[in-house]
Amino acid sequence: GANTRGLNSKLGDVQKRMRGTFNNIQKMGVGMSAAVTAPLAAIAARSFGVAADFEQSMAKVAAVSGATGKQFAALERDALRLGSATRFTATEVSGLQLEFAKLGFTSDEITKVTESTLALAQASGSDLARSAEVAGATLRGFGLDAEETGRVTDVMAASFSGTALDMESFAESMKYVAPVAKSAGLSIEQTTALLGTLANAGIKGS
Repeated sequence: GANTRGLNSKLGDVQKRMRGTFNNIQKMGVGMSAAVTAPLAAIAARSFGVAADFEQSMAKVAAVSGATGKQFAALERDALRLGSATRFTATEVSGLQLEFAKLGFTSDEITKVTESTLALAQASGSDLARSAEVAGATLRGFGLDAEETGRVTDVMAASFSGTALDMESFAESMKYVAPVAKSAGLSIEQTTALLGTLANAGIKGS
């Protein structure tokens, strides 16, 4: 009778409220899912792009240096290690490796010179690939072994901080001076000191 109708009415109200609550929760869930999924998708896409850039850069290193197997694996590990331990990315480190490979450095030599060149770029605020190019060319210009790279980058860093020389004026000068200085028996330290003195007097570059 009346009690049954009243109970049914109340049950109907409860069911309506439950359906409304369920719909609200469902809508909120969809919104939250979109809010969470969109950033995650963006991060995933960015990560994929970074990984693809690194792989492509390392492929260039392999092609130019001729490194295969264990040699290539060593270069890749080094790039990843230094990319996580310095302000440079692994892709930027592989760009440095590529510059040394272009200069004819072997994979073993590249591994030896990378860290000191990173230190130079970090200290001087120079572009990483450009630092590698200039340090490598200077090393070759004086006929020095890869083990001497730390010496070369130290000299460069000291000259940039203590004289009017900068990366570009140093590179332009050394392009002409290094082979002549080597023939004359001058060390890289002596040559750089002379270039720094000239630069301080306003004479620098080619």
